[in-house]
Amino acid sequence: MFYQGTVADGEAFFDGLWPEARAVSDLSKTFYNAFGIKRGGMRELLGPEVWACGVRAAAKGHLNGVPVGDPLSMPGLFLVEGEAIIWRHRFRHVGDHPSFARIAEQVARAPAKDSGTVRE
Repeated sequence: MFYQGTVADGEAFFDGLWPEARAVSDLSKTFYNAFGIKRGGMRELLGPEVWACGVRAAAKGHLNGVPVGDPLSMPGLFLVEGEAIIWRHRFRHVGDHPSFARIAEQVARAPAKDSGTVRE
């Protein structure tokens, strides 16, 4: 897992939410760039779907904190095996996320990496 904050930022964030997580500080966005993660435009960052996701999150008690790193960066979620990306989720907007419970099913259903395509 990579994030755009300092080591101290990562410790503060993950210690409270997921102490077992292993994450790498990527202030220079080296890994973000290597994975092809782009910056979002107005629709991906502030469109109606994003607002709807924000309202749902707030109703569950999740609020935005102080941004760390480049707040315009889109999210990225990749499953890597060795040196190959074998599955990824293409985020339509910053509030989009896959069904984490279904990732294994989606990976199993998708074409094998031998076909030269990444599973999505």
